[in-house]
Amino acid sequence: MARDEKKRTDDLGAEIPAIDPRGIELVYMIIADHIAGQIERGERATGSRLPSELELSNAWGVARMTLRRAIRELKERGLVRAVHGKGTFVAPPESRAPRTSSE
Repeated sequence: MARDEKKRTDDLGAEIPAIDPRGIELVYMIIADHIAGQIERGERATGSRLPSELELSNAWGVARMTLRRAIRELKERGLVRAVHGKGTFVAPPESRAPRTSSE
């Protein structure tokens, strides 16, 4: 790590994984998997609000479009719900998509 480079942390204080934009992994999936893991471990409680798209994109150092795609992935998994004008919230466990053995 470079001398001036600081480790990034999210709003919960967890270290944000390093992202290589030229790497094989999709950036939005790295973000979605990180947030999904926090939800599944109970670090983000049901009904809690995620930071805004702008706050998350700044924390991760990515474009808002990339962050939006990560949030869309979380919605597709049933992990979060968006309420227009209010924000994105952690969904209750019963609304979450079941995981298959291939995941």
